[in-house]
Amino acid sequence: MKPKCMLEYDIAIIGSGPSGSCAALTLQNTNVRVALFEKEEFPRQKVCGDGLCDRSINTLRAISESYYFEFMETFSPLPMQKTDLVYKGTHYTLNFKNFGYTCKREDFDAFLFSRIQRDCSNCTIYQNTQIAEVQKHERGLVIRSSQNETFFAKMVIVANGAKSHIATELTGKPWAKEKNGVAIRAYFSGVSDTKSDTIELHYSKKYFPGYFWIFPMQNNIANVGFGYSMKDKNKHPLSIHEIFTEWIQNDGKLRERFKNAVPISKMQGGLIPYNTNDFSSAGNRYIITGDAASLIDPISGGGIGSAMYSGYCAAKTALQCVETQDFSYTQTKTYEKALKQRIQKEIRKRNRLQKLIRRLPFMLDMFAYVAKNQKRLQKISSWYFR
Repeated sequence: MKPKCMLEYDIAIIGSGPSGSCAALTLQNTNVRVALFEKEEFPRQKVCGDGLCDRSINTLRAISESYYFEFMETFSPLPMQKTDLVYKGTHYTLNFKNFGYTCKREDFDAFLFSRIQRDCSNCTIYQNTQIAEVQKHERGLVIRSSQNETFFAKMVIVANGAKSHIATELTGKPWAKEKNGVAIRAYFSGVSDTKSDTIELHYSKKYFPGYFWIFPMQNNIANVGFGYSMKDKNKHPLSIHEIFTEWIQNDGKLRERFKNAVPISKMQGGLIPYNTNDFSSAGNRYIITGDAASLIDPISGGGIGSAMYSGYCAAKTALQCVETQDFSYTQTKTYEKALKQRIQKEIRKRNRLQKLIRRLPFMLDMFAYVAKNQKRLQKISSWYFR
């Protein structure tokens, strides 16, 4: 039997970042009773590179075509049509018809959340509610908040970000520090020679697969950051903040570009849960999404698109579970299959590439040699994104 005196829901979503919000939005206009728990209150800060790739946009359009047009009208985001891979001061440019957009995560997350508030009458929102534990029960899950509130749900979608203690509880798998990265970023004004349609990824042998990035934003602002693997953290005597400063000072071209640049925000940091090709993210009565499921690209560090897609797939699977009243892994593994079909091939390829360059750093020089030819560079790009 279900414990008494609890608010009961069909699906509980823990976390309202891109994956949790997309899950809630996908479940709108259904008869499913949804609870959405968010530990903070919107709008809230989120450390990110602020790049929305084509998968982000395609998922938004899959949920609702109107959301895409509302997003464009609300933010007029900068379209990203090129990526500059920078190595030893040389720019190798990849051209795309429309790779995506840049938009501050704080604004984008708030946009998604506002659509839940407006459109999801079947979803009860609990802000400022930190979930402390999820306990398996005979007929579902008992969910307890840090404020000692208790809820009951037939299943849960875990979307509460990197190093999720809820994901650890449900899967029994401890958090593996070495499989994660760490990044810092700040907003700068006045960075010279940025191109409004081009994001920059700067690489070096010393810190690979880490990289330094410059993402152009509106009003002559740039999102500038650096991230690298936790595996490499102890290999370098400098702190991550010192590496950020060193990268600019030791690169003559960057030093000149930042000569008149002014930081307009604090430097902030966050974890990067890399995808290591482990898609075991579902089980009896639960599905794990986004950063909690470690879906970030191991080379580019991009994760919003996969997070949104995972939330969308999780909601589709959860809806099937409610309709059939089957919450077993037999049903929830449909979610894992969907992720594998869309993401596994590319992640396997990129993990292999990362390991190869780690073992043989001169491969970066080989890439630079081959990439001098634009046609060859585009072929490499087609292979990478295929």
